[in-house]
Amino acid sequence: MIHSIPLVIPGLNFGEQNIPLAIGIVVVASFLFAGGSTIQHLAVSGTVEKDAENRSMGLRQVLSLLHNPRWLLGLATVAVGASMHIVGLMLAPVTVVQPVGILAVPWAVLLAAKIHGFRPTKVIWGAVALTIIGIVVFTLFSASTAAPDTQLPPTRIVVACLIVFACGGLLGFFGRFGSPAVRCLMWASGGSFFYGLSSAMVKSVSELVREPNFTDRPLFWIVAVFLVICYVVGGWMVQQGYANGPAEIVVGSMTTTDPIVAVTFGLAVLGEGALLGPGDAVGMAISGAVAVAGVVILSRFHPDAQTNQPKPVAEPLVPAEE
Repeated sequence: MIHSIPLVIPGLNFGEQNIPLAIGIVVVASFLFAGGSTIQHLAVSGTVEKDAENRSMGLRQVLSLLHNPRWLLGLATVAVGASMHIVGLMLAPVTVVQPVGILAVPWAVLLAAKIHGFRPTKVIWGAVALTIIGIVVFTLFSASTAAPDTQLPPTRIVVACLIVFACGGLLGFFGRFGSPAVRCLMWASGGSFFYGLSSAMVKSVSELVREPNFTDRPLFWIVAVFLVICYVVGGWMVQQGYANGPAEIVVGSMTTTDPIVAVTFGLAVLGEGALLGPGDAVGMAISGAVAVAGVVILSRFHPDAQTNQPKPVAEPLVPAEE
C-alpha cells in the first residue's frame, strides 16, 4: 500500500483526493478529446482512398500525418485534454475519473452535427441522455466506494498488463478483416485496451513518484515502459480506426472500452475496490449497461452512419402497355 508524500502545486495538493474537482477537470478534458478526435479524423480521412476495400494505413501514411497541420492541431487538442485527464487521475481514483470520459461521445456527435449540418433527432438526444445518466450513476457508485489508498503489487501489475496487451493485440489483428465499420470498431477497441491501461499506469506512476527515491524501484521503470508502449501502440491503432470509419465510432468505442479496462484494472489490481459491495457492483453493472446502450444508439444514428446507409436501387421504368 502506498503512503504518499504530497505533491503541491499552488491551489492543488496532489497528496489528497479531491473528487469533485477531478470530475470537473475530466469533463472539460472529455470535450477537448472529442474535438481533437474529430479534427484528426478529418485529417486522416483525406489520406486514404475512401473506396478502397481496406483503408488501414501503412507506416509511410501514418508518418505523413506528422506534416499535416490539421492532424497536428487535433493532436495538440487531444494532448491538452490528456494532460487535464492526468491531473484528474492524480486527484481521484481511476475508478472515479475514467468513466467520466464517456461524455466525449455526446460531444463528438454534437460536433459532427455542427460540421455536417446535421440536426440531431429525438432519438439522438435520447441516446445522449442515456449516456449521461448512465455514466453519472456509474460514477456515483464508484466514487462512493473508492478506497482511500492504492496498492501496487508488482507481480499482479505485470501479469495484468500482459493480459491487456494480448487482448488489445488480438482486436487489432481482427481489424485487418471485415467491412470498414467492423475494422474501425476492432482497431478502435484494440487501441482502447491500450489507452485504458495507460490510465491505470498513469495512476500507478503518480503514486510511485510520491515516494522518496522512487527511481530506485524497478516497478517504476516497468510501469514507465508499459505506459510508453500503451501510448505508442494505442495511438497507432486509433489512427487506423479513423482511417476506416467515422470519429464517432472511434470515440464511442474508446470511451466505453477504455473505462471498462481502466476501472477493472483499478478494482482488481490496484485495490480500489476494497469497499465495493455486491449491491454497488450490481448498480455499476446496470448503470454501465445503460451508458453503453446510449453509445450503441449514438453510433447507429450519427450523421455518417445515416449518410453511409445503402440507398435503395430504383426499379427500372416499365413502359405502360397500350
